[in-house]
Amino acid sequence: MSKSKLYALTTCAILCFSIMQAQNDSITDKANRYVYNSLMDLNFKNARSAETVDRKPDQELNYSGRWIIGAGINMIEDSGHQKFGDFFTFKHKNLGNPFMVSTEYITSNRFSFGVTILFNKYQSGKNVQGLIIQDASEPGYFAIDFGAKLFLGDILSKQKFTPYVIAGTGYRYIGNYEAANLSGILIEVPKTRDITLNTGLGANYWINENWGLTASYIAKFAMKAGANKNYKTNHLVSSFGVLYRFNNKYFE
Repeated sequence: MSKSKLYALTTCAILCFSIMQAQNDSITDKANRYVYNSLMDLNFKNARSAETVDRKPDQELNYSGRWIIGAGINMIEDSGHQKFGDFFTFKHKNLGNPFMVSTEYITSNRFSFGVTILFNKYQSGKNVQGLIIQDASEPGYFAIDFGAKLFLGDILSKQKFTPYVIAGTGYRYIGNYEAANLSGILIEVPKTRDITLNTGLGANYWINENWGLTASYIAKFAMKAGANKNYKTNHLVSSFGVLYRFNNKYFE
């Protein structure tokens, strides 16, 4: 190698080293170091949150959000004479003030615990265990239910459809009302309060990582104890609603 080439390579190496050292020296300044670290952190967070993040083929996108809230409507069937075909009709369903809210905490990929509050009103002309509710005598319905769900799919993974079975207990209140029995005689039905044992089926359908739709069909068995136990009835509650899940994405 000629001396001229050697001098040229040496000069280039010294120049590159000087530039790199100047950059390092600028970062050691307190103000510049803060700006540099902030930019690096921001770039890292943006890269992790992007949907186009490169990942290994065996990695799966999951959700770390554990809390779900919901709102919707409910329908109460309390005639005691429901048939399977009636599920698709409004023959025995009460839709007075059918509001529902819920909150739920996911404990694992397959389990969750939640609370649901139901408001409704029994409608005139509907059959309640052989009693026909009279006009201007529609009793209010209130219930608070506590339940545990077993999901038949992985609730924390990116699955759109997650069916489940549910079991739990609840408290129900129905106001007093006037009704006609099978003989046409009017009777006064007193207020009733009871504890119910609940079981049923349901499913969630997730539109995206945060928003979803839900439907359930719950059988509620009243514990016939205490006052007015003859009016404490087993009944069915179907519900439809919208869900919102508080989420963060992660890969595993």
